[in-house]
Amino acid sequence: MTLDLDTSLTYCTYCPKLCRHVCPVSSAEGRETVTPQTKMATMRLLRGRTAIEATVEVAASLYACTGCGACTEACHHDITPGRHLFTGRAEAERAGLGAPALATLPERVRAKAQRAALTTRELVAPQRFTAAGETAYLPGCDDPAGAVTALALADRLGLPLDVPEGTPGCAGYPLLAGGFDDAFRLHAETVARSLAGFRRVAVACPSCAWAMKVEYPAHGVPLAPEVVHPTELFAEALQKIPVGEARGEAFYHDPCYLARWLGVTEEPRQLLQRVGVSVREFSRSRAEGVCCGGGGVLPLTAPATADAIAAWRLDEVREAGVGSVITACPTCRRRLESDGVASRSLIDVLEEATRTA
Repeated sequence: MTLDLDTSLTYCTYCPKLCRHVCPVSSAEGRETVTPQTKMATMRLLRGRTAIEATVEVAASLYACTGCGACTEACHHDITPGRHLFTGRAEAERAGLGAPALATLPERVRAKAQRAALTTRELVAPQRFTAAGETAYLPGCDDPAGAVTALALADRLGLPLDVPEGTPGCAGYPLLAGGFDDAFRLHAETVARSLAGFRRVAVACPSCAWAMKVEYPAHGVPLAPEVVHPTELFAEALQKIPVGEARGEAFYHDPCYLARWLGVTEEPRQLLQRVGVSVREFSRSRAEGVCCGGGGVLPLTAPATADAIAAWRLDEVREAGVGSVITACPTCRRRLESDGVASRSLIDVLEEATRTA
C-alpha cells in the first residue's frame, strides 16, 4: 500500500528513526537534524501542523538529502522520504525559503544542458541525428561525449540507436530535485517533444531516466517512448557480445536510481561478466547499495558532505586493495574518481572489450 504524503509525514514524525543508520547524509554529518525522521518531521511542521517559525535556516534540512532511497529500503511502511522531500523543497521555494545555493539553478541547468547538447553535436556524425526512429540515446549533461561510445557499441551489436534531433542535454532531474517544479515541467515538455518520434529512449543518467519514467507523467507531461537505461538495452544483445578473456577485478557500484528506483541490478553484472570482468561486490550492494553523494543536488547545497559520502564509499575499495570501480551512471563515475582508484563507465568498458575482441 502506498501511503499519501500527509500520512507519510505523520508516520515519519513519530517513528523511532529506524532508517537512521542507512542515511548517507546523517552518517556523514553525524547530526540528528539531518536524519530522515527529522527532515520529514521538519517538513510536517513547515506545512503548518504545529506553530514553527518558517525560515530559510529551518527549511535547510529539507535539502540535506540525496534522494538515494536507502531509507525507503529500511522502512517498514515503504515510505519515500527522498521523493517527499523534493515536494517539500518545491513548497519551500514557492514560500521564498529555498536554499540560497540553488537561487540560480534553472539558469545553470539550462546553460549546462546547452553546453552538453553542443558537445554531443560536435562529436557525433550528423547522419546519426534524427527526429524519429526505433531507439533514441540521451547521454546526459555529465557525459555528453558518451554518445560516441554508446553509438559505436550499438553499431557493433547490431542495435538501432540514434541521437534525437534537437537533443536535450539534460532531462531535467536537477530542477525536480532542487524544488523548481514549474521549470521542471516546462523542461520536460521540451524533452518530450524532441522524443515524440521514437519508440523508446535509452537514458544514460539513471536519475533522469527515473524522472522521465515516473515524474514526467506525475507532472502532466506524457512521454511517447518507453524509457530504458542503456544497460537494459545492451543486455538485450548479451549473446552477441564476444566472451572476453579475464580483464581483471573491479568493484561494481550500483547507482541508487538505477538499482533502487528502477530495479536494474543484474543486467550490469551480466554484461561485465560477459566481457571478462571479475566483479567484486561491496558489502552493501544492489538495492542496499551506498550512495556516491551525487544525487538530490547535494553537491551544490552541501559539497563537503557530498565529498565525504563519496570518500566513504571508496574506503571499502581501498581496504580490499582493488584499484578500480565500474558504474553505470555518469555522475557516479565522476564522483568516485579518486587518488588510487580508477572509476570507469560500464559502457566504456563494454565498448573497449568488443572493439578489441
